[in-house]
Amino acid sequence: MSTHLRFAPEILIRLGEELIPHPDLGVIELVRNAYDADAKRCIVRLHNATQPGGTLVVEDDGDGMTAEDIREGFLLIGKSTKPGSPETGSNRRRIGEKGLGRLAALRLGRRVELVSRPRGEPGVEHTLVIDWSDYDSVRSVEEVELTVLSKPTRRPPGTSVTVHRLRQSFDNEQMERLARAVRLLTGFFNDEDTGFTVSLIAPHFDRVSDAVNRSFFDEFEYKLEAHIDEQGFASAVLYDWRGQVITRGEHIDVAPESAGGRLQSPLRYQAPPASFELWMFLLNKRSFDLRDSSRRYTDLRPWLRVVGGVHLFHRGLRVHPYGDPGFDWLDLNLLRARSPELRPSTNTSIGRVVVDDSDGLLVPKTDRMGFQENAAFIELRQFARSATDWAARERKRIRDGEETGRYPSVRQRELKLDRGHGEIPGKPIGGEEAAGMLPLADLLAQVSKPEIEHDDLSLPTVPRERLLYRALATVGMLATEFAREWPGHSNESDGLVGSAEFAELAANATRSDKLQVEVADLNEVTINALGTLRALLERRGVSIEKHLWGEPVYVAGSVSDMEAIFFNLTASLMSVFRAGGMSGDPAISVRIRVDGGRAVIEFSNSIPGIADVGIVEIQLGSTSEDSGPVGHGLMIVKDAVSDMCGMRPMIRGDGFSVHATGESGGVSFRIRLPLRGVSA
Repeated sequence: MSTHLRFAPEILIRLGEELIPHPDLGVIELVRNAYDADAKRCIVRLHNATQPGGTLVVEDDGDGMTAEDIREGFLLIGKSTKPGSPETGSNRRRIGEKGLGRLAALRLGRRVELVSRPRGEPGVEHTLVIDWSDYDSVRSVEEVELTVLSKPTRRPPGTSVTVHRLRQSFDNEQMERLARAVRLLTGFFNDEDTGFTVSLIAPHFDRVSDAVNRSFFDEFEYKLEAHIDEQGFASAVLYDWRGQVITRGEHIDVAPESAGGRLQSPLRYQAPPASFELWMFLLNKRSFDLRDSSRRYTDLRPWLRVVGGVHLFHRGLRVHPYGDPGFDWLDLNLLRARSPELRPSTNTSIGRVVVDDSDGLLVPKTDRMGFQENAAFIELRQFARSATDWAARERKRIRDGEETGRYPSVRQRELKLDRGHGEIPGKPIGGEEAAGMLPLADLLAQVSKPEIEHDDLSLPTVPRERLLYRALATVGMLATEFAREWPGHSNESDGLVGSAEFAELAANATRSDKLQVEVADLNEVTINALGTLRALLERRGVSIEKHLWGEPVYVAGSVSDMEAIFFNLTASLMSVFRAGGMSGDPAISVRIRVDGGRAVIEFSNSIPGIADVGIVEIQLGSTSEDSGPVGHGLMIVKDAVSDMCGMRPMIRGDGFSVHATGESGGVSFRIRLPLRGVSA
């Protein structure tokens, strides 16, 4: 007896709503189908979608589909006809794969209506309706019959897909995500010519478009351009803020370093030809003043919040999630944290990697979350990272004058500032093309330190041994608290933490780069510190929530002291939970905000009162034996805050204070620190 494979209806769930994590990705899949249909325009509409049950409509003016196209293409999941016909009639390279993304998009609702008018069959309209409830009562998907109906029409070619009775709502957050995805899909660098526009009919889209269109590309401090050619060889150019070439790099310069030294020809990138551009900005009001810019400095940060990061464009369209908030696929922030000198972050730069990929080396993931990490993608990412590394090396070499003594041109020597500093001293410049002015950041560094908007420019002076003591003592306090028996856990339970784990924590806390006084973003330090604490707290059943300020919050101090503040306050609140008997669901809330020219850290818990340790004792620093890490740990916090405030003794209430009732219902610790270089 012959037989064949069949698929249960549950496969539609696995390949549908479970495939795409966010509904906006499903909408974008339908828009990408319009692009492949040679559409010039695509419109997205949502009706009554703030609650489940709404309607989504995606309409385009593309080539449309015949009845045969619908049967053998649209409804054939897993084998797309697009790879066999890689280019559209207008020579647009198709981007679709296997149809899985389309299925996931159609599963956003409970009923789908497809209406298509093929360009090759003028005057004919084909309609297909899929009611997903029809699959609930059958054993295999093949048992449900679908019918394509045809009728005459006078409407022009195009396709509309209407998804009825949406399973999820598009709340304000989802609409913001969708608006950003739609607006950025076709590019926002003011030089794209895809012949394709897409719009979302919603106020959110108008707001995002307004923010994107403000465009600060001509206000960059440095610009990096790099390329991989057909043979896999890389090259790069670094420009200054006036668009003049500072230096150039060939493959031997840009290729990554390895244990045995820099890669040599003929070793080359095994990636499709690509270009990489990175605009790096100086978030400093003085840079705008020196340029006589007509733009407002305060508008730069909001623009970077919308478009910042490095985006990836594949065959003309942006690919999610590269460049999305929180998705730093080139590790710009990590590399900046390890070596902050002369490196951009996702908050201070915007970039794009553009690749056509005519050979199809880059393979989309099934869940539409970017590309599979195959050799081609890994090499492409390495190319972009290496180009960024090269730019950082060149900037440092130029700044430190490592080249032989070539001095500024007459134009540079004639440049003066109106602050009485006279001529700008000459510095070596890389490359014969570098006859223009020095990069703005280097120019400013020679004249004065970066402008600070709220406090004086000097950094606190803290002996390194004091920082080291506080870091080690903090790890000890944290280890002591987490070694105590916890309500609901025995000493042998997995709620306790091993010595090896705290040894690793100690090694990390005392890294040399953390024992340096510098200006750091309090938001970034908070994310890293709470990431370390989260696993420890979850073992005890304690949740932790963070609420960050909407832009970087710069404070002066060592990262080790900032982490000591977070770790000791956590240990103190854990002591409160333990003494309070763990009533309810224990939670810790951390909020970073700006108030009155100060950076504010608020640490609070959900259990009222501090057992056995009064507010006055905590304010002064209790050292009783029973107080455990509360008294000793808070003394460390007070000392660290005092040094960061640059005042000894510290003015009570200005640096560190304790409140019996915070926003979470329990005790609240509040720390106020001088703000460095960000508006309140």
